Amino acid sequence: MTREFSTPMMRQYMEIKQEHEDCLLFFRLGDFYELFLDDAKIGAKVLDITLTRRPRGKDGEIPMAGVPHHAADGYIAKLVKAGHKVALCEQITEPTGKGIVERAVVRIITPGSILDEKSLSKKDNNYTFALSIGEKSIGIAVADVSTGDFQTTELAYGDELRPILENELIRFTPSECIISTGEYSNRELVSFLKLQRHMNIYPFAEWDDHAEDAKKLLKDHFAISSLKTFGIDGYKEAQKACGALLGYLRHTQKDRIGHFKVVKWYTPDEFVELDRSTIMNLELFSTIRERDEYGSFVSAIDKTVTAMGGRLLKEWIRKPLTRGEEMEERLDAVENLLQVSAAREKVKKELKSMYDVERILSRLSVGVGTPADLLNLKYTLERMLGVKRITEKMGSDLIQKLATSIHPDAVGIYKIIAKYIREEATVDARHGGVIKDGIDPELDAIRAETAGNREWMSAFEKEERAKTGINSLKVKFNKVFGYYIEVTKTNVDLVPDHYIRKQTMVNGERYITPELKDYEARILKAEEKIHAREYELFLELVDLVLKEMLLLQEASKSIASLDCLISFTELAEEFHYARPVIQSEGELSITSGRHPVVEILNGGNFVPNDALLNDVEHSLLVITGPNMAGKSVFMRQTALIVLMAHIGMFIPAESANIPIIDKLFVRSGAADSVSSGLSTFMLEMVETAHILNNATEKSLVIMDEIGRGTTTYDGISIAWSVAEYLIQKVGSKTLFATHYHELQKLEDEYPNRVTNYRMAVDESGAEPVFIHRIEKGRAESSYAVVVARRAGVPEEVTTNAEVVLLHLRRTPTTEMSTVVAGSKDLSHLEDKEESNQGLVNELLALDINAMTPVDALAELSNLQKKLGKNNQGRVISYDALTDVTEEES
Repeated sequence: MTREFSTPMMRQYMEIKQEHEDCLLFFRLGDFYELFLDDAKIGAKVLDITLTRRPRGKDGEIPMAGVPHHAADGYIAKLVKAGHKVALCEQITEPTGKGIVERAVVRIITPGSILDEKSLSKKDNNYTFALSIGEKSIGIAVADVSTGDFQTTELAYGDELRPILENELIRFTPSECIISTGEYSNRELVSFLKLQRHMNIYPFAEWDDHAEDAKKLLKDHFAISSLKTFGIDGYKEAQKACGALLGYLRHTQKDRIGHFKVVKWYTPDEFVELDRSTIMNLELFSTIRERDEYGSFVSAIDKTVTAMGGRLLKEWIRKPLTRGEEMEERLDAVENLLQVSAAREKVKKELKSMYDVERILSRLSVGVGTPADLLNLKYTLERMLGVKRITEKMGSDLIQKLATSIHPDAVGIYKIIAKYIREEATVDARHGGVIKDGIDPELDAIRAETAGNREWMSAFEKEERAKTGINSLKVKFNKVFGYYIEVTKTNVDLVPDHYIRKQTMVNGERYITPELKDYEARILKAEEKIHAREYELFLELVDLVLKEMLLLQEASKSIASLDCLISFTELAEEFHYARPVIQSEGELSITSGRHPVVEILNGGNFVPNDALLNDVEHSLLVITGPNMAGKSVFMRQTALIVLMAHIGMFIPAESANIPIIDKLFVRSGAADSVSSGLSTFMLEMVETAHILNNATEKSLVIMDEIGRGTTTYDGISIAWSVAEYLIQKVGSKTLFATHYHELQKLEDEYPNRVTNYRMAVDESGAEPVFIHRIEKGRAESSYAVVVARRAGVPEEVTTNAEVVLLHLRRTPTTEMSTVVAGSKDLSHLEDKEESNQGLVNELLALDINAMTPVDALAELSNLQKKLGKNNQGRVISYDALTDVTEEES
């Protein structure tokens, strides 16, 4: 039940609150934003501020909490981060003393519409995601209020909607998602959406109105006659998503969304498909363990110096190219930049001085821009002209295109800004001190009047000193009392009778006179006129800038692209990267490839490896070898090198031939998804199924340790069958790492498609040494006990493990592989008696717990000699185990 209030202000509050029930209402009262009633309770708890109560009156006690308006951004950001929307309710008329001040909500701040620079990551977009689900397809629209980026697509789906949505969500990592109220009642959908980290989901009550009228809404906003202009004609669900999202942005920004100038249509086919698992396993944007950007691929390769460039780099990584000519364009640009190092350094120097044009334009568009934004824009546009002059002389076609996109007419606006805005302009355009003299006759006339009044004030002070004989008398001003005469305590006896006492201070008294108050009124009225006129001129200048919005956005995109290309160039130069040879199809070959992240983090130290994948005997590589020997690094470096080539980067290798791929899949590691109800093995199988159902002969597939989440026989069966399916049905280029040595028999079964590779191990010394090189051949051991010992597992455990391992090897692995390769029926596997059963019984009779480690090792060495193993099979001898360095021990 809505509470009734009798006071005008609270009635006004409730009227506005009822229109924004889903928001916390920041109600402007003088220098504070106040929260009332339940909003106050929520705000006080989230912000950790004092909850007070409005004194009893006609409306009784009212809970309230407030924050200073000049510091509101930080408080608002905290509320939004906690999942709340904030409606900013401002005073839109000046107090007159007669009646209540008019107020209105000027903006609704949501996770996707924060514009405060301190609350936004400079090199990340902040997207709002809109989803329209039809019977056979889904429409997706995304928009970044802070940059003006607006994109859409429509995708067909069958039985499974989730994988498609996952890929698009990971592509944009939105902070906010809006859906219709009908879809919001779909528990399964909402539960899935809530699994996305840092994304808030909101129902949009007016969704249907905007979605149904999407065509007209889009045409009107973008001033186009047909949706064919943006390539979305005929895509009903995409139009609905765009219309609803545009309506939502109009609602939250109160129609100030003029910086959205175009809708960019995209389809996943335009780019190499990267699913969620691939992005996570390659650690493209954050590390798996720490969830931190440091140590990720982007953190290692990012040498951009502008916020715009940093955001574009992440977009390029999420959208690797599939058109060879575009890849070659970027590679040509990098090669050109490598050849003109002096010019490149000049461009970079200019880039370092630039501000974030995209976000400046967005703030100006939604009405929260400041004179400082205009000054920063002016400074940046000057730098842009310098970049244009340098780059238009370069040889690369792409760089020349980018130079042309920096339009001189648009960038030349900096001259108008310089003409209008004072360099020392105040932060708030409403408080004056913004517009230069000589710009506007009306403003100059008011200022002249004010200057005369100020001269009068100075003369008045001298006159009063002479009349009263008080040489220390001063005429001062503050916002609370206005103008006043200040007299020290020692001179109070000399104060004339017509002085009116205003305030008593510790060291003196403050007075006013009728004459002083009269002139004060004149001055304040003139200053109000100055502030009002300056603000009008400021808004006129903003409008002038916004008329060139599209050209300025194009120029900023060109700057971002140049920043990315220079970043690629510096990376290539520093770490001696090579230009890849791009081919439409054929063999994937890499000579002396390196892992870009590991190499950079290790200061350039890395053991390189070759890689070869083709459509014949190197279609699928079965890779075996010890843990910690470099299998995963090798496979990921191959994936990253291919990815870098498709982004248009030089690569960490001596040379490479890279065929254009359509999809990149990387499945690795043991993890679960408790929140979605998936066990480790189930998640592994879901991701495996996604690869098998979507990979093509043009895909690159990386599979690391398939089948490890279940029993050995089950795991081997699944891993074998998955590999066979990739060979027989898919035909993709595949790297298949495993500790199931039985899978090495695949080379015998498919000699024209499969080749065995292993991580090389130097066994010439007492301890095996992992040299991180890949070579053809089969591995005989995974050296698990050795790795466990190096990891610091207690000696008693590792010694016992060696004994158990010896016992388990009674069943030859060749027998198991024969079964898998033949009948595939593991039920026929029988435990056979061996000729040396007596020695096995002798081993089992040992009381390990009653023996010292040295005795156990001695007994183990004795058994080895009897068995004639001679250290074969990697059951390590007593002599070898004792012959280790202090560091290894």
